[in-house]
Amino acid sequence: MHVSKQPNRLFIIALLLISTSVLFTIYFYPDNGDLRLRLLVGLTVSVLLITVSGKLFHYHQMLNQAKQNLDEAQRLANLGSWERDLATGKGYWSDNHYRLFNLPPRTHSPDMEEFFLMIHSEERQQARETVLEAIRSNGSYEIKYRLEGDKKNRIFLSRGKVLHNSSGKPVTLIGTLQDITHKHRRDQFREELLKQKDLFISRLGHDLKTPLTPLVAFLPLIRSQTDDPSQQKLLDLCVSSVNHINDLVAKTLKLARLTSPADLHPQLLELPLAATVDSAISGITDTGIVERMKIENLIPPELSVRGNREQLEELFSQLISNAAKFSLRDPVLTIEAACDKGMITVVFRDNGIGLLPEELCHIFDDFYKADHSRHMLNSSGLGLSICRRIVENHGGRISASSSGRKCGTSISFTLEAGGTV
Repeated sequence: MHVSKQPNRLFIIALLLISTSVLFTIYFYPDNGDLRLRLLVGLTVSVLLITVSGKLFHYHQMLNQAKQNLDEAQRLANLGSWERDLATGKGYWSDNHYRLFNLPPRTHSPDMEEFFLMIHSEERQQARETVLEAIRSNGSYEIKYRLEGDKKNRIFLSRGKVLHNSSGKPVTLIGTLQDITHKHRRDQFREELLKQKDLFISRLGHDLKTPLTPLVAFLPLIRSQTDDPSQQKLLDLCVSSVNHINDLVAKTLKLARLTSPADLHPQLLELPLAATVDSAISGITDTGIVERMKIENLIPPELSVRGNREQLEELFSQLISNAAKFSLRDPVLTIEAACDKGMITVVFRDNGIGLLPEELCHIFDDFYKADHSRHMLNSSGLGLSICRRIVENHGGRISASSSGRKCGTSISFTLEAGGTV
């Protein structure tokens, strides 16, 4: 509707209403009444009718504009909407729904069986079963499918929900449709790149481990058989460098494994949290850490989490080693936990060298090292990256806080709570 036509239409409607009201009043008002009174009544009725009609016309115009805006928004999002009366089978598709299916708009949308026949034969039966099961269970569904005969081989995502009446009987099915072809192909491309990256890291790691193994084994032996201080100093440097490379390779492979499908969705069991931390402490191979650092496990013994034992012990071990690595004199590490709304928040709090605000933003990034550790051979920059991956694999979040240099650091993360032990 063009705005320029609006005044003409309103004028015509107003004239018709005034004429109708006046004639109605003249012919049907009692004959013994005053003509002027009859005209006044007619004009009053006309004004009321014009006011009501103007409001209705205004609302109708606003509704049309809202429909146009909705249609434009759906075009931009490659989105369509639909609904279906489950009693009559009649349905409605938005204009953009028809466009996405390359169909002209109809008064009534295709019935359910027509719709299923539009779906690619390889996905048709699964789509039919999913939709019908949602109707039977009074629930919702999400399906992906292609269209039969679609030369572009587009992929659509459809979400639906059953609405029921007060007695719980399903009456209406509503939902949306979206063309996700580009997103699906981008996701596939990204997944392929990630697989290639993981394969490269895995092969590189194993190729590096092969020549490292004899170096790790024989360099300390050679060091023990020489009495020359200058040679001992050079061999100590070689041993330290080889150990650093060996640790870097091991952590790189560990980080790659944590992105594999098996470790991305690990099997979760109910584990006693305090006991799992104690097990990680006892499994630390570097005895100097345990002897030099005071570790206080203050986790209540009744708390439990849902987790993968191997990954959680690796998480706790990495956090303890990290605290020891950047500790000051008389290092103390306090481990606490509390439960809130089905999640356990665990805090590892040390009294070490602390972090600056600009370092806090990056400490969980792969290969990141704070300024004071950039040239430390015993720091790979991967320890906290491994911690982040493990926490994310368990559906939690991890963060760090520190008040600055020599103020210590707190690492906090969340895990799904189990029952009580």
